[in-house]
Amino acid sequence: MLALALTLLLPATVQGEEEKGPSLTGFGLQASNGYVLSVLAGASPDGEEGWISLYLVRGKRMMVSYAAPATISPTTIDADLGKLGKISVIRVPTGRTRTVRWGCKPGGTKRVEAKRYEGTIEFHGEEGFAEVSATSAPVAYPVFCIRNTEDGGASGDKNLSGARLDVEKRRPGRYRLEFDAIQRRPGARTGVKVEVDEHRGEIAIQRSTWTWASAGALSYDRHLRTATVRPPAPFEGYGRFDRNDPGSQWSGNLTVDLPGRSDVPVIGPGFWASLERPRR
Repeated sequence: MLALALTLLLPATVQGEEEKGPSLTGFGLQASNGYVLSVLAGASPDGEEGWISLYLVRGKRMMVSYAAPATISPTTIDADLGKLGKISVIRVPTGRTRTVRWGCKPGGTKRVEAKRYEGTIEFHGEEGFAEVSATSAPVAYPVFCIRNTEDGGASGDKNLSGARLDVEKRRPGRYRLEFDAIQRRPGARTGVKVEVDEHRGEIAIQRSTWTWASAGALSYDRHLRTATVRPPAPFEGYGRFDRNDPGSQWSGNLTVDLPGRSDVPVIGPGFWASLERPRR
């Protein structure tokens, strides 16, 4: 998920240039409460608009990202994130070298000058989910390899015997929530995920989590007319889908705790739900 998010943020001129040095810059630091902070910054091809992205990840199942305008130069990153904090750093040499991954060929490395960013690095996550306060961090050398994953079409796709419950709420340009509960066959474990996109002024925020649940977390009839989902933490409550009840097709009290936002409703006005077979 993190790799996909980074790919979507790359300028068009960067993608596919696997043998060139990294066009982006950034650094990483340990945050509080088990989160790791990764910061990436870059500029548009014409150099007039800069951007910064902060990724806070805990384990493999919890992530939140923030994307905002920034002032970027070959040696500096400056971004005012309001209540979320501030990044204002300058890149300085250390007099040492280090070996980093380079290019997209397996085992590709390169010896580079080790540099650091020094200045102000402050992040204050909403609801106190993570904090970072530092005055320096080693410069990272991100490598992005875009691979062609086309398979020549979906003619080989087929329906599986389980069920997929999709729930969505959209306010174009303002808010998006997507929830999925998938069981590939009856009796198999259930994959549950949720993703929320929102905006706070000029800052775009994406929060997401996913988890494995037992087979009993998603129950449904064999004709896919009804389904009930009861996922484990960080979810709470239940959701019920009833295809035969247009007035209350998606009901219940399901909520989820996301980084920086607790008790996010997954049921209520404006939600749309569907129940179908999953596909291979």
